[in-house]
Amino acid sequence: MLEGRIEAPGGTIVDDGSWHVDHAIEPPFARGWLIVKPHRHVESVADLNVAESVALGPLLRRLAGAMERALGAERVYICLFGETVRHVHFHLIPRTSDMPPEGPLLMPDLFSDERRWGCSAEEAAAAAEEVRKSLAG
Repeated sequence: MLEGRIEAPGGTIVDDGSWHVDHAIEPPFARGWLIVKPHRHVESVADLNVAESVALGPLLRRLAGAMERALGAERVYICLFGETVRHVHFHLIPRTSDMPPEGPLLMPDLFSDERRWGCSAEEAAAAAEEVRKSLAG
């Protein structure tokens, strides 16, 4: 599943054998937007195997905590979407104090051409490193 992929800014944040985590690739919609994807091709959460299922909850919990600490996220939204290519990819989106707290209403702003909260590849790489350090410490 990961073969031939584009290297994400900041490289791999976590790889536990079942799940791979890195920063969203270009264009980064927001600093610290992480993608959590299984190693194998999975089209539905219902198709996850036992090992993937058991590892997922604790991984999402650890990542959300690390994002809150490292990025100052007031909330971490965890979404599953992606219809262009049918894969299970969880998107972890940090909502910081400069973003409106309207949850789903924030999504159109994140995907707009304005890239109101977009970031450079360097900023994304720095965010990936901050999350990685928070996970380790």
